[in-house]
Amino acid sequence: MSAPDPFKPKSSSCRHLILPNLWQPGHAHLIGIAGSGMRSLARILLDIGWTISGSDLATGRLDDLEARGARIRIGHAAENVPEATGMVVFSDAIPENNPELQRAGERNIPTLRYFQALGLLASARETIAVAGTHGKSTVAGMIGAVLLGAGADLTLAYGADPLLLGRSSRAVSRAGHGPLMVVEACEYRANFLHFHPQQAVLLGIEPDHFDCYPTDEHLEHAFSLFGRAVRAEGRLLVRHECARARRVAEAASCRIETFGLVRDAQWRAVDVASHAGCSSFTACYQGRDLCRIDLKVLGAHQVANALAAVAVGLHNGVAPDQISAELSRWCGLRRRLEVVDCYAGVTWVDDYAHHPTEVSASLSAIRERFPGQRVFCVYQPHQASRTARLLDETARSLQNADCVLVTDIFRAREPLPCKGEVSAADLADRVRCLGTETPPFHNPRQCRDFLVGQLRPGDVVATLGAGNIRETGNELILWLRENRAAG
Repeated sequence: MSAPDPFKPKSSSCRHLILPNLWQPGHAHLIGIAGSGMRSLARILLDIGWTISGSDLATGRLDDLEARGARIRIGHAAENVPEATGMVVFSDAIPENNPELQRAGERNIPTLRYFQALGLLASARETIAVAGTHGKSTVAGMIGAVLLGAGADLTLAYGADPLLLGRSSRAVSRAGHGPLMVVEACEYRANFLHFHPQQAVLLGIEPDHFDCYPTDEHLEHAFSLFGRAVRAEGRLLVRHECARARRVAEAASCRIETFGLVRDAQWRAVDVASHAGCSSFTACYQGRDLCRIDLKVLGAHQVANALAAVAVGLHNGVAPDQISAELSRWCGLRRRLEVVDCYAGVTWVDDYAHHPTEVSASLSAIRERFPGQRVFCVYQPHQASRTARLLDETARSLQNADCVLVTDIFRAREPLPCKGEVSAADLADRVRCLGTETPPFHNPRQCRDFLVGQLRPGDVVATLGAGNIRETGNELILWLRENRAAG
């Protein structure tokens, strides 16, 4: 594979030669603190002893941070940056002309992007990095649950929240005193190159993030650099069924092992069974049975995710029986095929899926969990660039629903739409042409109003997308509670 132009992560943006020691607390100001990754970082810094302030345009789900003393402001303004600030961290969604970033520059305060801050934290730990197009948060959460259940006092950083059910709630982003750190390593802007892990998992590679990877060659080159970043004495665990992942792993100098459901994989899931959308399997290594896993989370794709967690757990000294127990009672993550509510006979499932492969897997899991029931899918496209490049694939992935409502595109990190650009109507037309009912409107409120006129007991509503589509589900359930009797 020939390399494109040299890749340098754009997130290496600290303006200062002397980098802050994030394991020595001070006062940190987080711009974009409501984002899932930034919330996780805030929890870690609070555990270390930092005092936290922050800002965002919206401040949903920040009650836990405020309860721990974080001072959070709605909106961005220079005066939001406290005088005592010793470090400013900002997310990739924050532009360089943000007034709080400008104030930090005027006062010569060290400024870091989110992944640069995580990289600095990880440099002082034995890091386990989870990378790949799909499943990073889930596998990081599973690994965290396994290691925490075995007594490891680890640091855990990933962009999702565990469901607050039983032991699953323990695997929240946190700072620990032990040597291990588990981190979700995102490929966007080659952010995963801020890590030099001792152990890494590569779950698979598909074309995505077209704003920074214009070709497959650029994407594979970035992942090959990630493979090279794994320390020579370490180990890289690679999804066997993904030819791209196996190909880029050849650049690594560390030990490479594969996992999957096929015979040639070193770590293998066998005797796979499914009941009501949840899978069970036996984990094997080199043909030797290790343990039986009975998953509580929906989706056939979770088998490979759990198998990766088995391999990491065993490599870090966790007994097979302990791994089986932890994964078999793990309840999953918020916004990952989360069965949020059921009211008036209508079930609401919410999922982060925004790539065709994810959408197809999510709808298949919902079909298996709710056989014979009508499925209404409210899909929010995420980014115009992704929608344009994967238009036909996305339309096909939505065919497993009885009715698809396509909302306006969530334009994460993108400017206002320009003339001739792909739209929600274009995607809806493609879905409709393939034979699935698709109403000709795209405003979330119109979608909600359509649903309240169509839904009857036994129906399932799936809200899919990486933006704010969950709000539509919340509004729908609220309407049902106010206007329909339960039962």
